[in-house]
Amino acid sequence: MNYKQLLLSFTLLLCTAASYGQYRWEVSGGALYSTFNVDSGDTDAGVGFYVNAGYGYLLGNRARTSIVFSLELLQRNSEITSGVLTGDVSVLQVGFSPKFRYLFGENKDKFRAFLNVGPSFRVNTSVEVAGVDLESENFEQVIIGGVYGGGASLGIGEMVDVMAEAGVMNDFVDNLQSGSSKFFDIYLRVGIRFRIYDARR
Repeated sequence: MNYKQLLLSFTLLLCTAASYGQYRWEVSGGALYSTFNVDSGDTDAGVGFYVNAGYGYLLGNRARTSIVFSLELLQRNSEITSGVLTGDVSVLQVGFSPKFRYLFGENKDKFRAFLNVGPSFRVNTSVEVAGVDLESENFEQVIIGGVYGGGASLGIGEMVDVMAEAGVMNDFVDNLQSGSSKFFDIYLRVGIRFRIYDARR
């Protein structure tokens, strides 16, 4: 089975599962405070952005647990302030993150808090260090990390919630080929969560 057949099989499986359960969609975005940790010097945090589009598949009829499959776009900025190489670090990434979510309260409540945890799989599309765009052989293509956060949603209608989320992210894989180089991030996002075809909370 080649990768196209595998992707088609996964898509059909996802559509089949969605047809038998409740599901939610969400879109959010906000600020991303990133620190690029390297062994050879000190770094300061920089401000970027984090945009997320997610599909949530509910695991129970009380809507307390779900798996949220998210597509992500991130701009991670930091600055190396001492060491062999100093200057700004800017990385643009796209990725995918499946997160387990637990919601507090009952499904009829307008206000509900939640916790998220899960892995992230991201592709470095552009890496710039000290004003120089690095060639692809100088940085890792795929970055694996973790996402841990929490927030709350407030229902403003039968089908729409306003949501806010804060949390942290960390890399398990180095970004640069030349040595230890992992991001640690704090994110703050706001957005909306909405339902299609299913009015139950």
